[in-house]
Amino acid sequence: MAGKGNNDVRRCYRNGCRWPASASLTYAYAQKVVRIEDLTPQPHPAAYDLCAAHAERLAVPLGWLKEDLRVVPPAVTPIRPEVGSWETAADASASGA
Repeated sequence: MAGKGNNDVRRCYRNGCRWPASASLTYAYAQKVVRIEDLTPQPHPAAYDLCAAHAERLAVPLGWLKEDLRVVPPAVTPIRPEVGSWETAADASASGA
């Protein structure tokens, strides 16, 4: 769970991913729709935070629709970053770069 400090960066929900989150994933089960939106300002219990790479590469079940509602999808980051890359990515995200 993210704290309230200015340096806290929300991380991707995917297990083992260290990249900062840049999108929020939600499900509309009745409509069989998976929605990817810009990262919500605050964490929400019904949304999953994803990095750009995992949001871009997300596969949905057969019969489901993937709706990418992000205003401008960010550049895709590598799935397996170098060990030191997390700090660089977090610093860039925090500075707005």
